[in-house]
Amino acid sequence: MPSKVDKQAIRAAFGRAAGQYDRVAEVQRRIARSLLERTPPLSTATILDAGCGTGFGASLLRQQCVGSTVFTLDAAYAMCQQSGTPLVACGDIEALPVADASLNLYWSSLAWQWTQAARAIAEAARVLKPGGLLRVATLGPATLHELRTAFASVDAHPHVRDFQYAELHADLLAANGFHAIQVEQRIERTFAPDLPNLLRDIRSLGAHELGQARRPGLLGRHAWIYLQAAYENFREAEGLPASYDVITLCATRSAA
Repeated sequence: MPSKVDKQAIRAAFGRAAGQYDRVAEVQRRIARSLLERTPPLSTATILDAGCGTGFGASLLRQQCVGSTVFTLDAAYAMCQQSGTPLVACGDIEALPVADASLNLYWSSLAWQWTQAARAIAEAARVLKPGGLLRVATLGPATLHELRTAFASVDAHPHVRDFQYAELHADLLAANGFHAIQVEQRIERTFAPDLPNLLRDIRSLGAHELGQARRPGLLGRHAWIYLQAAYENFREAEGLPASYDVITLCATRSAA
């Protein structure tokens, strides 16, 4: 089961990450561009980028959907400030400050994994017009599996959040009035020269462990040595990998 969502911790983590996020967000930009490829070039549409982060996805949408209005929303106030978009709101994906049936496109890249999927999907269904489109990229359970495996050699505490399966998202979309549901799943990877740099990049993205039952205190010297040795088993020519299990969801809101 996925870890309980601690919204305050999530806002704080991404607020701290806002200033340096773009510097290390290579894989996040790749995923956003891939999601855009699955998004039609709408004109005169009303669009929401839910969980906009620093505004990279919104900038892509404005370029592709010329003549449309792109609103952005993020839970972290510092991310909203960083986004540089005029139509931005600081708010909750699970309780959108958006009118019923007001959007032509609901778009979200790498935000749903920090929510309760059932609530996020119900809100997306509420704010989309009949025939409105949903395009979402989120993370699945194999995300950061290397880090999870390495930490398992050190202790039994959860250091990597549990993410939800693609099948659950598809079932929830169908239950909330979506059709033409398409689900794709793939692995995107980044590399770092060593474990300290890899962990630094993850923390710079605000994407470090945000679940329950975290390990109290810092790792001791011996535990850190064991962790590094365990992660070295994954080393490739490019360096130490960090895998992101990307789930892409495309769907259409059914008529009421």
